[in-house]
Amino acid sequence: MNGPRGDALRRWLPLVGLGVLVLVAAVLTARPPQGGLPLDPSSTGADGTKAVVLLLEQLGADVATGVAAPSDDTDVALLLRDGLDAPAREAVQSWVRSGGVLVVSDPRSDLSPRRARAQPLTLVDATLAPDCKVAALADVGRVVAAGPATYEVPPGGTGCFRRGDGAWLVVRDEGAGSIVAVGGPAFLTNGGLGEADNAVLAAALLAPRPGTRVDVLTLALPGGGDQRLSDLVPRRVRLALLQLAIAFGVVVAWRARRLGRPVSEPAAVRVPGSELVLAVGNLWQRTAARRRAATALRDDLRHTLRQRLGLGADADDDAVVDAAAARTGAPADALRAALAGRDPAGDAEFVDLARRIESLRAVTLQPGGRHDP
Repeated sequence: MNGPRGDALRRWLPLVGLGVLVLVAAVLTARPPQGGLPLDPSSTGADGTKAVVLLLEQLGADVATGVAAPSDDTDVALLLRDGLDAPAREAVQSWVRSGGVLVVSDPRSDLSPRRARAQPLTLVDATLAPDCKVAALADVGRVVAAGPATYEVPPGGTGCFRRGDGAWLVVRDEGAGSIVAVGGPAFLTNGGLGEADNAVLAAALLAPRPGTRVDVLTLALPGGGDQRLSDLVPRRVRLALLQLAIAFGVVVAWRARRLGRPVSEPAAVRVPGSELVLAVGNLWQRTAARRRAATALRDDLRHTLRQRLGLGADADDDAVVDAAAARTGAPADALRAALAGRDPAGDAEFVDLARRIESLRAVTLQPGGRHDP
């Protein structure tokens, strides 16, 4: 591609290639977070949940991690982060209706109640008391609940750990079972389990008695879930992109080349090369452009000598003169005068220069030719 567009493309190509290389290097050298992924039951990092698994096992619970859906003999299921698709979510709800207890710590889950009106961050108290009549929470004094998420208490439900107009923990019956929605999973993490009575609350919700079967449902991996990329783009952004696409199409249609009917044009007159040379020579003769004509003859001789003597295109006159003198036997001074002498002052000097140049050219073109001094 030639022209300004081609030059611009060639300037941007190295930058684009460098960006691609940096992206590939970042992907190849990327490492998982220290200790594991957040909320992973096998992670020992501050935001992992291995500590709560160990706590439940010490209390005599039978804990299974990475379970896609709870089985019939499961007593309590823990959903730390909701990445369930529609069929899996329906299966979990069916299990709850049959008598299971589901603990959901993802405020964005469809299984959680509606979010209550958020309070200003300056009014959020991280330490909360139960302040509810739930027998399982009788031994829980205060918990540290990071984050401002609270729920509206649905009809027939029970709200605990009140904060403003909402409750941080909501218990509601569904069929023969119940769903316990918590305003966030921070109290179950390795870094938050030891604060206040967070461990007591975890034990009360997940292992109320020895021998409880607890299933930790599979976490949503990055890129998982039942939402597509287009579902994450707001509607107003999609409309704006559609308007830009329409405007771009209108501009392209307006500026596009419109091919009409073929128009016959007279062919350009071709001038033979000999006539063109003769016309240029006559023009220089009329304008007395001896200096320009002499320069043209010398440049042509210089090019011929470099080519015949095997010299490079950047060889200077001294190298050309030395090689030509050794090849033809011509005096170096005569060669130098022919290549870089003074400009002819009149027609006689110009004719003499042309004859000398032609003589040197003829000798050079003859195989093994020698100059006759």
